Amino acid sequence: MSIETGKRLTLDEMIEKFPDQWLFIVDPEIHDKTSELISGIVTAHSDLRDDVYSELSSLKGHAVIRYTGVIPEGRLCLL
Repeated sequence: MSIETGKRLTLDEMIEKFPDQWLFIVDPEIHDKTSELISGIVTAHSDLRDDVYSELSSLKGHAVIRYTGVIPEGRLCLL
């Protein structure tokens, strides 16, 4: 797992910078009508979901977890 202390990124920037990664995103900006992620600050990323979920124990405030890749058809992904 890699730790980031970067700037606010849009969802498109996150997908470009961290392809096929699980992201732990703090201070998320969420669209109030669609609940879609608009932007946030990536504090950790990994290709392993469990690595990113382990960051939940240190959470103070609002955060979201997002996968930037495509889940293959027929594959179950429990979030």
